[in-house]
Amino acid sequence: EKPFVHKYAFADVLTNFIYHEDLAKILLRLINKKGIINLGGSTQTVYNFAKKENPDIKKIYVRKIKGLNFPLDSSMNLKKLKKILNKQEIY
Repeated sequence: EKPFVHKYAFADVLTNFIYHEDLAKILLRLINKKGIINLGGSTQTVYNFAKKENPDIKKIYVRKIKGLNFPLDSSMNLKKLKKILNKQEIY
């Protein structure tokens, strides 16, 4: 959701978050494509993503939470998505 609705965000977790409205802008360009296409935004920490819309967000760290088994890097390879989006389509 936009803006980021939580009070805290992980500063040590990498991901490719993207807001729904940004995804909607590119989704139709992918409808007729085949294969697996990872969809997401640029690789960044959850905190950096959230900070853009919510300057009051506070940092938390997965490494400091005992018993939490959470991946520190859940980012995806977006090369195929970028190639499709950068390609000029001729009509």
